[in-house]
Amino acid sequence: MKKLLFIATLFTCITAFAQQKIHGAESFALTIPKDFQRTVGLNDYATIQFESLAPKPNSYGFVIFEHKDELKLADSNLDMIDYTLNSIEPYKTQKGFNYIKKPYVAYEQGFNYAYTEFETNDPESGHIYFLQTVIETKEFVYQILQYCSFENQKIMKSDFVKIVNSFKVE
Repeated sequence: MKKLLFIATLFTCITAFAQQKIHGAESFALTIPKDFQRTVGLNDYATIQFESLAPKPNSYGFVIFEHKDELKLADSNLDMIDYTLNSIEPYKTQKGFNYIKKPYVAYEQGFNYAYTEFETNDPESGHIYFLQTVIETKEFVYQILQYCSFENQKIMKSDFVKIVNSFKVE
């Protein structure tokens, strides 16, 4: 009887696990210019982190991605602007936070993109420029956050845009 009960329990567990299929990450690519390199330590949740090399001014960036199914567990209404606003919420508490460009959405290269540019001017960290891009693919939402000192914004912005435009799902 114990053996039969064990087999019935085992069969129930197997069928319970067979009812859901959970997908992991999709393969994506991001191209960084030759005067950048991969790095670590910028963000604990980032899957890719990069920084500029001399003679370029110090600039940094990272990519975080989340599966849309997991985001729907927290909120069934996935809105690119709301996601963008929520993801930059920690920066809004820093001194000198100011939007350079408020979040807006565009459809490019087959994906929804949300862009925002902002600055902070905190005595501790200095005057910082940020370009944040959120990209929505079929199953994932990617956040690319890039930043540099505010005075180097004009120099670095073209590299930041090239990096964002290189995003591809393979």
